[in-house]
Amino acid sequence: MKKTSIALFAAIILSGCGDKRAEQKAILSDILKIHEKVMSDDEQLTKNKMQLDTIIKGNKLPKLDSAKLLSSKLGAADSVMDKWMHDFEPDQTKKSTGDALVYMNAQKKQIMAIDSQLSTAVKESNQYLLKVKTK
Repeated sequence: MKKTSIALFAAIILSGCGDKRAEQKAILSDILKIHEKVMSDDEQLTKNKMQLDTIIKGNKLPKLDSAKLLSSKLGAADSVMDKWMHDFEPDQTKKSTGDALVYMNAQKKQIMAIDSQLSTAVKESNQYLLKVKTK
């Protein structure tokens, strides 16, 4: 009876670890999908920043505050993304499953916030650049 209980207990623990590993892989997959979206937006970010910097350097508009602010927002979003990419550690095999899940969930929240920051900066700069080009 004791051996059966131990075997049953071990099976429950191992199956729980398997579920957590699967959850960890699913979170990593989500992180990578968001990262790919952010990287595709990064191309537009770079293009917009170059256009804004050209406007600022050329001093072509009477009021350059908006262009400077938007260029700064784009630069900040790019910088945050670069830092996240440098710091992100996808290999969590040396950590306990629980610690790995905590880390992955925190990273997912971070990359989602970066995605939001970057998307907002690109959207705002797109709108500004459209206004400037139509004037």
